[in-house]
Amino acid sequence: MASTLAAARERISQLDIEIEKLQRLMDPFLAERKKCQQVLADYTYPILTLPTEITSEIFLQFLPSYPHRPNAIGSQSPSLLLQICRQWHDVALTTPALWSTLELLLDYGGSHAQQRDLLDVWLRRSATCPLSIRLDCSEELADDDDEGPSIVFGFVDSLLCHAMRWQDMEFVLPFECLRKIAGSMPLLRRVTIGIANGPVSPETPAVLFTDAPVLNHVVLDGSFNPFAVQLPWSQITTLTAEALYANEAFEILLHGTMLQDCTLRLLNGEPWTDSSVPPLPLRSLRLENLGGGTDQLRRFFKALHLPLLQTLAVHEFFLGPDPIAALSGVCPERYPREIEIFCAHASRGIYAGAFPLASLSIHKF
Repeated sequence: MASTLAAARERISQLDIEIEKLQRLMDPFLAERKKCQQVLADYTYPILTLPTEITSEIFLQFLPSYPHRPNAIGSQSPSLLLQICRQWHDVALTTPALWSTLELLLDYGGSHAQQRDLLDVWLRRSATCPLSIRLDCSEELADDDDEGPSIVFGFVDSLLCHAMRWQDMEFVLPFECLRKIAGSMPLLRRVTIGIANGPVSPETPAVLFTDAPVLNHVVLDGSFNPFAVQLPWSQITTLTAEALYANEAFEILLHGTMLQDCTLRLLNGEPWTDSSVPPLPLRSLRLENLGGGTDQLRRFFKALHLPLLQTLAVHEFFLGPDPIAALSGVCPERYPREIEIFCAHASRGIYAGAFPLASLSIHKF
């Protein structure tokens, strides 16, 4: 045992000598390595030398242009910029316009507490910027009578705290949640409304946007019953309405006396009594038939009186067998300058002869 220990000590001494020799050989490489590390440490990427204002503008160009909204996560979300480096993280957090747009889908069974926290963080980061936000409740969540509305109420409450900054908003919510939308909205110009749990016929309509003096653009999304809400129609100049019955569209036009640009997609099915609409200042009208097609929809078109119309996009069904007579009744003084017709068969010759002075486009569907 004594000889074994002595041999081990001798071997350690020999190894220390060899290690010392190798260390002397490694020293130049270690010194060079240290110099290279210092060069890297001292180097600043050119993009990081840009003024903060320019970096912020580059970030804004990276996102969809306002008012288009990115998802909370993904390749076009401002949250991605927080993950690149510390400097970009700080610049992104101090650029409120990056956080002024958001699209948020509330799924059934999702992590709603986390989504609510995310919305609150987003709103806080946006500081005083005007807001463009879409809050979309899934149909499954809207149909959950026990928890659905109460969950959505929380999100609506968060948004209402910032109603003074609303500018372009989109809501697809249970009807009872739409009723909560109230307050002063001095910047609101455009709003999209959809009812997540389908068309409803309440005893009293929801009165919305009574204090939104510059609101002029409304989109009714999906199968929407316009009688369920009361909007400030007298100030609306642009309207897009999806899946309306003729009587619903007629009611809107009776109240929308300032409408200038209108897109109506009409359904067949509800009875409508022939009547006429007072002259409207419409300059652009797009009229689509979503299927079926009955004489009542054609009568609806003939009931319109649009002396100022400049652009018309229309399904051929509305013009009927005598397009000249149909359009003369709607525009008695002159035809629109631009006419776009959607046909089952591209019969350009017929319409070119009927409207020779118009810029005519024929599309086959």
